[in-house]
Amino acid sequence: MDQVTVRMGEWFITQSLIGFKKILENYGETVKTTHDGIIVEKCHLEVLTDAFFDYYLKQYSVARREKKAIRMLHKKFKEGDKTVKSDLNKRLNDTKKKVEKYFSETEEGAKLIEAVDLYRNEKQYHPEIDQWVNKFLEMLAVTEIDQKLTANYFRAVHLNPYFGQVSILNVTNNTKNIGEHKEIFYRDFVEPVLEEWKLYHALEYGNEKEVMDILGETTHKLLNPLKKALRKKKTIKEMKEYIQQEIHKCSFTGFPLALHSFEEGVFVPLALSISNAINMTWDANGKELLPLSSLARLLIFCSQAGATMSQGKSVFVYYGGSFDEIYRTNQFYSDLKNPNKTFDEIVFDLVREQKLKADYFNNHYLIYEFTSDYQAKKTLLNYMVMTPNLLKLFSDHSGLFKNIHQTLKSSFIRLLLQGIDTKHFISEVLRNKIKNSYSTFEVIRMTQIRHLNQLYAKGDLKVDSSVQKRYVWALVKSAEKVKMIINNEKKHRELHIVF
Repeated sequence: MDQVTVRMGEWFITQSLIGFKKILENYGETVKTTHDGIIVEKCHLEVLTDAFFDYYLKQYSVARREKKAIRMLHKKFKEGDKTVKSDLNKRLNDTKKKVEKYFSETEEGAKLIEAVDLYRNEKQYHPEIDQWVNKFLEMLAVTEIDQKLTANYFRAVHLNPYFGQVSILNVTNNTKNIGEHKEIFYRDFVEPVLEEWKLYHALEYGNEKEVMDILGETTHKLLNPLKKALRKKKTIKEMKEYIQQEIHKCSFTGFPLALHSFEEGVFVPLALSISNAINMTWDANGKELLPLSSLARLLIFCSQAGATMSQGKSVFVYYGGSFDEIYRTNQFYSDLKNPNKTFDEIVFDLVREQKLKADYFNNHYLIYEFTSDYQAKKTLLNYMVMTPNLLKLFSDHSGLFKNIHQTLKSSFIRLLLQGIDTKHFISEVLRNKIKNSYSTFEVIRMTQIRHLNQLYAKGDLKVDSSVQKRYVWALVKSAEKVKMIINNEKKHRELHIVF
């Protein structure tokens, strides 16, 4: 068996297929696609271990990230801004502690630690400090050090919220090097897929002896229960009948051998532990949740790469297009140089990308924004719909949003996407502006946006927006006149009282 076609399904499965393709194509491999999915080939599985680590080590390189931050802070300190020194010292010291834990006995580690100590002890800038910064960054970029710190970072920060402490993510593996992590990954995720494929191929085209030889040699523990059952069968036909009648098919790929369950270790944001979901188990037996194959489990383990990270949250866009279209849409704004891109920037990037399509006003774009805390067993998931009327609003009136401060913009856009009337949000902002004597120009812009959104939501997409915006301004000017009259009357009464 050399390949399997996997189709899109639930949004997180589609995200997983995108992550799988992204990881492999980053490594130089080509993943063939169909209208509604991808083709997973055996050659992909043979290189996936190296591709997986290559992707994450490049994506989240500690040396690259620290170089950018340290250079920026050091430049400010060099130019006389002493307020950044405490942040600099803390950042350097945090890295130093990690290096001390694993590399204090190495030459490179000792040099990095020395450079940090020298830098942190200086309160005034002098030219020699530049050399210490350079030495720190040079040692941090040493392959062994960078890979070790980066691996611990992406495992804890980016993969743990998705998959908990399964396999390579277990804290007991923190001291292991990249080579050891790769061995664990291959054993836990890749090898079971190859074993299942081999067994299925033998059942379809082999003989009884070949099937039993495979089961006897396999290291895939979940295949062990099949050994006893299939040993009682005399023919391939009986074995296949047993598989059909007693073994579940994969809920997500349709593969006929589904030996895993959809639990926390598979996908933390949506899965449940069996002990907390007896009624959701297969036949309420308290043993099996949704059954899935090793291939589905492997694909889902690639799901994090399919999302865009925005300020600590995962964002994924899904709509009724082909797989290639959805892949390109999510890839478009997954800017590797901007991992802290804000939510509203992602939304407007999406709108700009979709404007290239003639029928983009006909689609409903589902935006999933979520974050999980494995330790607290908590997931926060926002499900938002970008309807054609919102696409028109964001597309034709992006200028209105530019006048809204960043601290308000993302929250305002989320309310629009969730279909929640923004009047209460606008009212609260207005009260705060008046209370603190701030300009209310942002409130006027948000009111114009709300008015246009209400018109578009009713289906009136051809309304003259410039006229509608002037209506809001007319109301503002009327309110100003009323305020002026009230103030004048108040002054007149005060004068009358005085005299």
